Amino acid sequence: MQLTDNTKRFLIFLSAFTVGLLLCMNHISSILIWVSSALTTFSPFIVGACLAFVLSVPMKLFDRLLSRPLPRRKPSGRGKPSPAPARPILGDGARRPVSLLLAIVLLFTLIILFGLIVVPQLVQTVSSLAGSIMAFVPVAQTWISELMVWLEEYPELHDIVAPYIPDLNLMASTLISLVQKYAGIAASSIVSSASSIFSSATDVIISFVFAIYILLQTDSLSRQCKKLIYAFLPKRFCDVVTRVSGMAHRTFFSYVTIQCTEAAILGSLCFIGMVIFRFPHALVISVIMLFCALIPIYGAIISCIVGAFLVLIESPVQAIGFVIFILVLQQLETNLIYPRVVSTSINLPSMWVLLAVTVGGGLFGVVGMITAVPVTSIAYTLLGEAANLQLARKNLTTSDFARYEPPAKHGSDQK
Repeated sequence: MQLTDNTKRFLIFLSAFTVGLLLCMNHISSILIWVSSALTTFSPFIVGACLAFVLSVPMKLFDRLLSRPLPRRKPSGRGKPSPAPARPILGDGARRPVSLLLAIVLLFTLIILFGLIVVPQLVQTVSSLAGSIMAFVPVAQTWISELMVWLEEYPELHDIVAPYIPDLNLMASTLISLVQKYAGIAASSIVSSASSIFSSATDVIISFVFAIYILLQTDSLSRQCKKLIYAFLPKRFCDVVTRVSGMAHRTFFSYVTIQCTEAAILGSLCFIGMVIFRFPHALVISVIMLFCALIPIYGAIISCIVGAFLVLIESPVQAIGFVIFILVLQQLETNLIYPRVVSTSINLPSMWVLLAVTVGGGLFGVVGMITAVPVTSIAYTLLGEAANLQLARKNLTTSDFARYEPPAKHGSDQK
């Protein structure tokens, strides 16, 4: 029996894959150690690539602003030659470095402001939270005493409600211990994560320099990557990889731009409104809302609960007004400001957004909640295109799968 060339190549590939899989299974511990060491070695470059992606958002904004044409001068009189074509504010050669410099300055400004203003406020709020809780306990006990006196007039209602009256001292001590515990856990996790990512000053410098190289040489890097894959891989496969890579970049960039814009608007409006209505902890709650706004669906709920709790410790009456203010603010931002500021959106129905955020958060935590939506959007788009292609091959259309409606019965058909 004569084997064809394709069959021979397939058998060789299958044999090599089987041998490689058996070797990997026999040396799995050594491979895991090597992978961990490789990740540690390449971590500055991975962080640099992530930093480059973050910086590319404001960099493109500055590039768009600097590419606007300068106003043209009007001719002084008749017969004068028409003015020269409008030139941009900066040429192509200088626009990218200047945009990168402005993006870096903006990033460092935000970091400095966060360290000088927000961090001390957060530390002060957490440190004074225990005292505020203990100060709130006598007030709550007075409310409960008044409630019990009122319930004594209704014995049957008193017997029903009394078992559910909480022990405030126990609740306060438990709440204080939880605040101290989770505040310590959050602080230690942030420090450990930062120390693991930036184990030395050299790693910080390497990450930063690598991010600058990526942003300044984006076109040449893209051209070199395409050249390599088209040189050594089949053209059809390379076309698919190029299209999916472009879709992934557009989706992630659009998503990051949308979420950052929405978070900045929501945090700013929250701070302004809380200052106007004199709610306590305005800066801390606004920063919490800004970061929580990066998490779809659950971010608004988390920020509202945390903010209401902080205001409740100071004033229960203001806590009710704060919840009403946040609900109105979120509706205003979602229905009025957000559609006008952001012209693009993630091509993903709300049901799949909820599923993606829930599953991503359950598997990978906060990072999974943030990245699950664009990943699911890409998979949703690719799956839809593949399904439409298969339907077209079978001469089927989307209308063929519409819900079947039985024809209405005429009076003469009814018995």
